[in-house]
Amino acid sequence: MFFDVAKLPEHEAPAPATRYARILFDDKVIPEAPLSMAVFRFEPGQIGPKHRHETEVEVYFCLEGRGVVVVDGVEHELTPRTALYIAPQKDHETRNAGDGEFVFLAVFGPCVNFDFIRNW
Repeated sequence: MFFDVAKLPEHEAPAPATRYARILFDDKVIPEAPLSMAVFRFEPGQIGPKHRHETEVEVYFCLEGRGVVVVDGVEHELTPRTALYIAPQKDHETRNAGDGEFVFLAVFGPCVNFDFIRNW
């Protein structure tokens, strides 16, 4: 299956945690997919909510800009071509730490259903 991120609809999360996501795939797009992928975009100053995934790992791969991800109280800076592995049950919060957009690919394994993003 081929995906052109630029042609995928962009979903906007409601304030105060406004951020944007384009879903590449999950189990709704590819039934029984073993993982899921989305591209997230944060404008300057945007911060995602602190949360955790009980059973899924999450990997961020920075495509553009500069972000900070706080995992269990430890800050990790992401810049283009850097990646971060977030283990299950780790509290994490993501924010744009630069003057431009912060864009990253998020990969979840096992698959996460992205209906919560579709319903933003």
